[in-house]
Amino acid sequence: MRFYWRLKEGKIMAFKFDKISEPLIKVAGVVSQVKILMAIKNAFIRVIPFTLVASFANIIVSVIGSVEKYLNIKNAILDEITKGFGYVNSATIGIIALLVVVFVAYEYSLALKTEEKNKALNPIISTAAGVASYFVIVPTAVDFATKSKTPGFSLDFFNYNGMFTGVIISMIGVGLFAMFSRGKFNIKMPSSVPQNIFESFFSLIPLMETTIIFAAVRLIIEAMNFASLNDMVTQLLVKPLIVVTNGLPAIIIVILIEQFLWFLGMHGFNIVWGVIASLWLSQHFANIAIFAKTQDPSTVKIIPYMFTNMYAMIGGSGSTFGLIIAALFICHKGTKEREVAKLGLIPGIFFINEPITFGLPIVLNPFLFIPWMLVPVINAVIAYFATSLGWVFPLVEMNPGSSVPIVFNYWVMADFHVSPAILCVLLIILDAVLYAPFMKMHMNNEERMAREQKTAEDAGVAAAD
Repeated sequence: MRFYWRLKEGKIMAFKFDKISEPLIKVAGVVSQVKILMAIKNAFIRVIPFTLVASFANIIVSVIGSVEKYLNIKNAILDEITKGFGYVNSATIGIIALLVVVFVAYEYSLALKTEEKNKALNPIISTAAGVASYFVIVPTAVDFATKSKTPGFSLDFFNYNGMFTGVIISMIGVGLFAMFSRGKFNIKMPSSVPQNIFESFFSLIPLMETTIIFAAVRLIIEAMNFASLNDMVTQLLVKPLIVVTNGLPAIIIVILIEQFLWFLGMHGFNIVWGVIASLWLSQHFANIAIFAKTQDPSTVKIIPYMFTNMYAMIGGSGSTFGLIIAALFICHKGTKEREVAKLGLIPGIFFINEPITFGLPIVLNPFLFIPWMLVPVINAVIAYFATSLGWVFPLVEMNPGSSVPIVFNYWVMADFHVSPAILCVLLIILDAVLYAPFMKMHMNNEERMAREQKTAEDAGVAAAD
């Protein structure tokens, strides 16, 4: 790896490196100055422990399930262990959107409080106002899509499906609460009143104004005959962007949309897959049936399902297993990035990459945006032509999910032919090479920011002395 980076120090490579890194540094500088974007970034960093715990719990559940399935056993103790780790998974990744809503609202509240006009803002109360704003928008029926009268909240609004709308609503809620808190018609009490009582009464009118606005928004959404805000976003924004066909252009379009949504903090795969699954998955089932009858790979058509779901997502969305490998080679010992890569290695082997996505983070990280968008596309294109030319056996079995580790997964889906597994290994190497220079730029920027912060802190200490 040292030899690789010495090559980069040559004049030609250094010139290209600077040409790419300079604009990205400027973009990163702009992002760091925007309170909304920094609040989102910091919120995703705060959910790292929850995603890590969920990742390992999910691996244990998947492995136990696979052992029972392939050995054809049913063990009461293993079932109880599975159930217990399932509870852990539900309470962490299962409510990831709710956690992000809380953290985003809190981070944005802290950011607003740094402004002189919001110095009286209570971050805890404004955080609660942001969370309450989201709950006003969420349908209060379990089967909300069918307009059921069964009271309760659907988990769809607490997991990845609700993350995008949750982030937007909670931040707007905090912003409105802060704005109304600066109004002239709030309840004011004598200074002799205890601070907690003063702040509670002072927050009454701003909280009422904020929640009433979101109640009106929900009534409008319902009047437009949408099941929820999530449904409205999917119907009006996501569906028109996706032109579903069966060729390589469709694969590229779907991957780019998925990756861009992920970059914004939304679960791109879940959102896009809900639109295209009915067509692509049914065609894949037909492929499986044809191969089971003929046992001839030439009779199997190339279906986009496998190229978006497998080759473009080696280790998870964005093909981040290659990024993990690159980070382990590039990042110095003791750095946050190297520790995140070490923690994300085992989950990555089982196609779980939330520790990397939120831990580095990739979300709203301009230095990783280019490979994040292009690496999955490159993988899919290579796999598409390798399969169509007959160099690689087509994937003709169902995806066994995260219970089978990386590389072996492709061997199983290719009816135990080794060529897809070899292609997977080659793509991982390629992905690591493609991610490496951008990861290096990210590390250089982190070190630069740390030096600037230390210089600023030292200057502040010197001024105080």
